[in-house]
Amino acid sequence: MNIKEALTVAADILKNGNIHAPVREAGVLLAYVMKKDLSFIYAHPEEMLSEQLEREYMDIVSKRSNRMPFQYISNNQEFMSLDFYVNQNCLIPRPDTEILVEAALDIIKRYREPVRVLDIGTGSGAIAVSIAYYAKNTVIDAIDISESALQVAAINAKKHQVHDRIAFLNADLRSFSAEKPYSVVISNPPYIPSGDIKNLMPEVANYEPVLALDGGDDGLDFYRIIASKLANLLTPDGTVLTEVGMGQHAQVMNMFEKEGMNVSVLKDLAGINRVVCGSFGNIFPKNCIKSPF
Repeated sequence: MNIKEALTVAADILKNGNIHAPVREAGVLLAYVMKKDLSFIYAHPEEMLSEQLEREYMDIVSKRSNRMPFQYISNNQEFMSLDFYVNQNCLIPRPDTEILVEAALDIIKRYREPVRVLDIGTGSGAIAVSIAYYAKNTVIDAIDISESALQVAAINAKKHQVHDRIAFLNADLRSFSAEKPYSVVISNPPYIPSGDIKNLMPEVANYEPVLALDGGDDGLDFYRIIASKLANLLTPDGTVLTEVGMGQHAQVMNMFEKEGMNVSVLKDLAGINRVVCGSFGNIFPKNCIKSPF
């Protein structure tokens, strides 16, 4: 089977699996298997595939047609211009979460060195590793209830040579206590209402860990826990930043206000209120919209 024939077969399989843009995905998957650029694939339609490459390709095409995310197939996702190892023990980092990290990096500049940071629900470690990589003046504790996710995070910390400034801790936030307070607490917690998970796209509902998605009946369970812990976790001028789902920002801002914080919100590129910031001082990221909201 040559490249052109393989692409035709794969595109048909992907189309039957309701994959959007099956022709393009067929090319992307073959480029991944052959370790070539997509341009090479299209420029060499008559090149023959070895039997081994053909088997590998069709195996991957089958997985993708069953809606397995390409990131879990390739074990890779780019985030904050860094490559992260990912598997089904952790969420795939999303571009929206880069706004959360960029806001944290902006705030970290305002504090005296070294800046102690707590990442709640670290998952793949994308947030903690990115902060450590771009802010050399940070020391980070990254907690997660999943040991399997922490193993992934540790791989990424070593990959980007920041493992000496991140402590990965297997802990439940409800019982977690800090040895010393943090200047910055950051989290992208589970925020999907329990009843909505089954309606998510198959790539998410069938493959990503439910533990990292399920935010309880209204999606806000973890924000309530975070808010209740802030007085003990943060320094007197400390700041908390959390990613929120669509329409959740006002309720989360209210939770932080009840803890005596000044609050603000940041929009994502689609204009959705995506990051809620609370500060015991008056330290906010640029481009935020402050309360009242």
